[in-house]
Amino acid sequence: MDREVVVTSYQRPGIPCGPVAYMELASLPTTPFWARRQTRAVLQAWLMVPETIETAELLVSELITNATKCSAEPPTPLRYLDWEKVERISLTLRLLRDRLSIEVTDSDPNPPVLTEAELDAEGGRGLMLVDALSKEWSFFCPPAGGKTVYCVIGTD
Repeated sequence: MDREVVVTSYQRPGIPCGPVAYMELASLPTTPFWARRQTRAVLQAWLMVPETIETAELLVSELITNATKCSAEPPTPLRYLDWEKVERISLTLRLLRDRLSIEVTDSDPNPPVLTEAELDAEGGRGLMLVDALSKEWSFFCPPAGGKTVYCVIGTD
């Protein structure tokens, strides 16, 4: 399946902003894969160094995985999937001077919770990685509902 990399640019009042890339995805088990591919393609187009791309891919994967876990299961088998009935997740990448902002929006209004995972746990470390690898992270609830979890990494 061909995917189009969407790269746009706009200026928000009072915020110095460079290029912006946006992708809307169905909340499916394959969503983290497509989000990582989008991230790599966009950041390569923006001439980011490999280390920044790898870190961004990891953070995108963790945030998207968390968002898919918060979403409802598709209502029908995937081969009969009706796009209008599937919950969506969006990924936005913003280049802001010497920083990259990664934003993931889903329909669940519940805030993300940073917890300590047990040593033998198979999951639960996503936000710990986001916290460790980003300069900052947080979330907000947009007026349309749901939540946006974001993190910021340096591009130096």
